[in-house]
Amino acid sequence: MAARRFFTQKEVDDVKENLKKLPDLSSQRMTRRDVLEHLKETIVMLSREKGYGTEDIKSAMDAMNFNFSEKSIADIIRKEAGDKKRRSKKDKEGIV
Repeated sequence: MAARRFFTQKEVDDVKENLKKLPDLSSQRMTRRDVLEHLKETIVMLSREKGYGTEDIKSAMDAMNFNFSEKSIADIIRKEAGDKKRRSKKDKEGIV
């Protein structure tokens, strides 16, 4: 089928209106960073309270088709540990 060379203004306006009516997908599509942010609390809980290592967490996530690197999972756990240490030190110094 040959590509069309000309369009009417009405056709363009109709396409424009139909495109505007498409649903907003932004709330349904999350970036990898957004996903990890939403899972951060659970990942840290698995590591600290249930004894799971980064490899275990990665394996469980892989089984659910959420493929993230061990490094990204470890970074979340490490960052949270660093934040708690900093908060703990500030609390001890009386800085809240």
